[in-house]
Amino acid sequence: MRFRLASALAVATTLLALCALRHHIQVLRDIIHTYSAFYPLIREYPELLYKYPESNNESTAVPKIIHQVALGNGTIAKYEQAMESCRQLHPTWQFFLWTDTNATDFMAEMYPEISPHYNGYFQNIQRANVLRYAVLHTFGGVYLDLDITCLVALEATGLTQLPFVSPGAHPAGVNNAFILTQPGHSFLERLLSAIPRHDLAWAAPMRLPYIENMLSTGCMFFSNQWIKYAERYVSGEETESVMVLADKEGDIAPHMLRGIVQTPIMAHGGASSWHGWDAAAIVAIGKHYKSIVSLVAVGFTLAILCVLLRCLGTRVKRHKSWMLQGAEKGLLE
Repeated sequence: MRFRLASALAVATTLLALCALRHHIQVLRDIIHTYSAFYPLIREYPELLYKYPESNNESTAVPKIIHQVALGNGTIAKYEQAMESCRQLHPTWQFFLWTDTNATDFMAEMYPEISPHYNGYFQNIQRANVLRYAVLHTFGGVYLDLDITCLVALEATGLTQLPFVSPGAHPAGVNNAFILTQPGHSFLERLLSAIPRHDLAWAAPMRLPYIENMLSTGCMFFSNQWIKYAERYVSGEETESVMVLADKEGDIAPHMLRGIVQTPIMAHGGASSWHGWDAAAIVAIGKHYKSIVSLVAVGFTLAILCVLLRCLGTRVKRHKSWMLQGAEKGLLE
């Protein structure tokens, strides 16, 4: 009887844990899917690649707006040279620098359902990520990280005629340091709608800065939502395209903004001051995701078996005790 009760409690506890962690589990499943499906998808559907510098037949150019974000009390003086390079190459474009002053009011007015999450984030980088998606959704144009140096005028390329384009990321997915888009793009709408349910604690009361950012609003979150949308697009469920920057041969590596690097379009300073001690975790998952999933599954199964075997052992001991007591009683009689 007690064995059955213990088994039922173990199953109930497991189900409750799975229910409480269902959003976390879904995020981890999304990461695995992104790492395993990204390259097969862009190989099978080359229309997801913009092979720079090819021309295109889109008739509507993106708005001539460059958005940049500087939140917190830090100085942007060290980025002035990079910012000036973009201004010189785009003299007829508008430049919006989003700071705490105008960003908080913008989010409260335009995205009231996201604003509480925006204000509640532990890190400014999380707010900066959400803000870039929101301003691009509202205004369209181009988002650039502050440490990006412009090497070509965007309007002299076919990029500004695309509905949505961003570079690839390592080891898989897309990077949000440079995004070019039409306003109101349906991918950004889906991306923004996913933000509230991804505002999760991953190791409370500990802080995991890199993981918290990457999975809530950063590049991993961006990539996970991108591949879901791209799969819907190639299946005909979405009509507005999304593209990844590639070279003439379809290789996305030359355009990746990975660390300090120069691409055919821009140079990236590689500023990642928000990275914490856990910064290698996502890359480790990407390289060894199959082993990690297997180990977690085995560990979880062993934990349940240990509980059941312990309960079974207790039951066997009690059964033996009863048998001995019965035997002793029979001898006495």
